This record gives sequence, structure tokens and C-alpha cells, in this order.
Amino acid sequence: MTTFDGARRFARVVSLAALGLVLGIGSAACGGEAEPDASESAGPAPVLGPDDDRLQLTEGVPVELGAGTDRATTLRMAGHQDGDDPAVVISVGEDGDDSEHTLSLGDTLDIGGEPWRVSEIGISDSDSRPGSVTLIRGEG
Repeated sequence: MTTFDGARRFARVVSLAALGLVLGIGSAACGGEAEPDASESAGPAPVLGPDDDRLQLTEGVPVELGAGTDRATTLRMAGHQDGDDPAVVISVGEDGDDSEHTLSLGDTLDIGGEPWRVSEIGISDSDSRPGSVTLIRGEG
């Protein structure tokens, strides 16, 4: 009986060693380089504004262009219009004069002597998710 107990023990040790070897090789083959954690690699989203030729307005939130200069302009998305051709209403305040412009996707608006084109419109009827519009400097 001692011979069979030793053989079983040997077979058990060999099978466990083989299993460990297979698992080790499998994990090494599948491991590759570890992917970076998204919270470590991605910093906060860049703040884009008039100096980056892109400006995003959120409904009801005023944005001032040229702050601290002679020609400060205040922009505000005042509303939106749903339908087949969605549009946004942008309030522009320059030198104490306010004007409202209704613009569709692709339309341009002259702000401070420069054309700004409507490149994106985000419409929402929810108070928790206000509408937005993205303007790109230039007509192209």
C-alpha cells in the first residue's frame, strides 16, 4: 500500500505542477502590456473658447468674448426651435446693444467683425440637460 500512496501523491504533485505551468503560460500569453487606467491617463477635457476657434454655448449661460478689451461681446443661447430644420436663438450683446439671431446648422453670425459658423446644435426639453450650440470661427 505504501507504493500506491506514494504514486498517488506523485501523480497529484505532477498534475498540480502541470496545471500551474499551463496557467502561467496562458496568463503570460494573454497579458501583454497592461492598459492604462482611464482615470490616470485622461486629464480633464480641454476648455475650448474663442482662442481655439471653437465656442460652445449652453442655454441660458452667458459667455463673454474679448473680456477686458474695448469691444467685449456677450453671447447667450436664448432658446431653440424644434422641427424639421432645428434652429437656435443666440442673443448678442455689444456695446450695450442686444440683438437676437435665429440660426440653423451651417449659418454664420458676425461677432466682433469675425464670422462664426453654427457647427452643432443640441436640443433638449429637459431642465437637467439644457440645449447647446457650437460655433466655429470662420466660414469654412
